[in-house]
Parts: sequence; C-alpha cells; structure tokens
Amino acid sequence: MSHYRLIIHCHDQRWGQFDSEGPQAREHLIALAARLPDADGFRLQWQQAIGEQRLLHSGPDGLKVLSSEPVYRDMPAP
Repeated sequence: MSHYRLIIHCHDQRWGQFDSEGPQAREHLIALAARLPDADGFRLQWQQAIGEQRLLHSGPDGLKVLSSEPVYRDMPAP
C-alpha cells in the first residue's frame, strides 16, 4: 500500500501535514495541493514512505510488533 505525506507551509510558517494511504493516496494529495496555490503563499513539501519503523517486544512467546510507522523521504512534486 502506498503512503504519502504533504507538508504544508504558508507564508513561511508550518501549518501542518496531511498523510494519505491507499490505492488512490497520491491522487488525493494532488487534489488537495491544487487548493493550496503558490500565489496565496503556500509552499508544499511532498514525501513518500520508503519503509517502516517498528517497535518490537521479545518475550517467551517470540517477537511481537508493538507499533509501526512509515518512514518518509522527500520526493518531487507530481
């Protein structure tokens, strides 16, 4: 499954980020980005997940995944 992140800045202040995953994640972020034009002071940073980080627990029953989260890398704007 594809994971993407769009980091949103406006007038050099970070507003936040929007994460999307699933088969149409990229298209959803493209639609969102179209509503945040450069002319209005928005700057967008695009990222794509390249793997995941996992927190493991080792016990008598073996390894258990306690949590996982995607690891993102910058990508060019689509």
